[in-house]
Amino acid sequence: MRDGDEEMKKLICVLLVLFTMSACSEKAVSKHTTTMTDVGFDTFVNFTGYTTNEAQFEEYASDLKKEFKRYDKLFDKYNDYEGTHNIKTINDQAGIKPVKVDKEIIELLNLSKKYYEISNHQFDITMGEVLNIWHDYRDEGVKANEEGKESRIPSKAELEKAEKDSGWDKIEINEKDSTVYIKDKNTSLDVGGVAKGFTVEKVAKKLEADGLKHGIINAGGNVRLIGEKPDGDAWSVGLQIPNANELSSDSLLSLKFSESNSFVTSGDYQRYYMYKNEIMHHIIDPDTLFPAKHARSVTVICKDSGIADILSTTLYTMTYEEGTALLKNLQAKEGFSVEAIWVYDDQVKPEKGADTIDVKGYHIAMSDGLKEHTNIK
Repeated sequence: MRDGDEEMKKLICVLLVLFTMSACSEKAVSKHTTTMTDVGFDTFVNFTGYTTNEAQFEEYASDLKKEFKRYDKLFDKYNDYEGTHNIKTINDQAGIKPVKVDKEIIELLNLSKKYYEISNHQFDITMGEVLNIWHDYRDEGVKANEEGKESRIPSKAELEKAEKDSGWDKIEINEKDSTVYIKDKNTSLDVGGVAKGFTVEKVAKKLEADGLKHGIINAGGNVRLIGEKPDGDAWSVGLQIPNANELSSDSLLSLKFSESNSFVTSGDYQRYYMYKNEIMHHIIDPDTLFPAKHARSVTVICKDSGIADILSTTLYTMTYEEGTALLKNLQAKEGFSVEAIWVYDDQVKPEKGADTIDVKGYHIAMSDGLKEHTNIK
């Protein structure tokens, strides 16, 4: 019996040592943060990581920056890069020949096509020609606003003519050869509604695979949580106030989650110009071909940042009732958790069916699954 007691004591000691070592290693991590403004996508990236030392954090930060720049080149529709076939290359070769591309472009296009079908064609990256028109008018409008001159908007006829060149029937994806071919010379792709979120998700997964267990990536409002918070508390993510500076810490409400999640917001205050006291922003409703007017902002919360990016854009172009119906359909058919928040004000009023809470002069509606995660009841 004594020998058994001694063995039991040794086992308990070993377990205590292992538990202590585990606890100490978890406590050994410390918080490090950096903000990068030269990573592409016309945005900043704020990166927070909990690592054992600063050198380890800097290695993760360096990898993040390198990957963001790589994806920015792949999904760029405006610029050429030596040795890179990107979205611009595909568009330039429309009606001419297929373009061999990296697998990430194929993956992004397939994801976009899937959600084109799921959203009943509300999310459509083949509307490149329509978006090109709005891009030119927006650039001109911003300059006119700055100079105190009158701005312009495109005609309905001009937009409808460009819209005829849209459609997935004009796009050929050959996964075996890793090529993309636009059959119609007048058709072009614009992946602005998915590229940043897709990139955030890819980068987060790479950092996780490389060993990062706790962190946050915030790419201009696309927030991705990595793992749990080291101290055991829930992560707290603020909902941005429309018109506030992207780097502002002020928020409408806080969302608390204990594990990895993605938060992506689409709003009328991100890229816009004023036309006769009306905000002409960059999120175009495929039904009207003009900027959507259903809410000031829509935030989507789900595990995958790329999907959250697609859905925030899609829901922004839908009525509240259409949006909630899409969420329920996704939860039932795709089998994953997805939630959303709609923000309205006195100019863009709550729509039919939206049960809102008034916060700081705004009217907020949220899907049922979020209520336990907010600081507002």
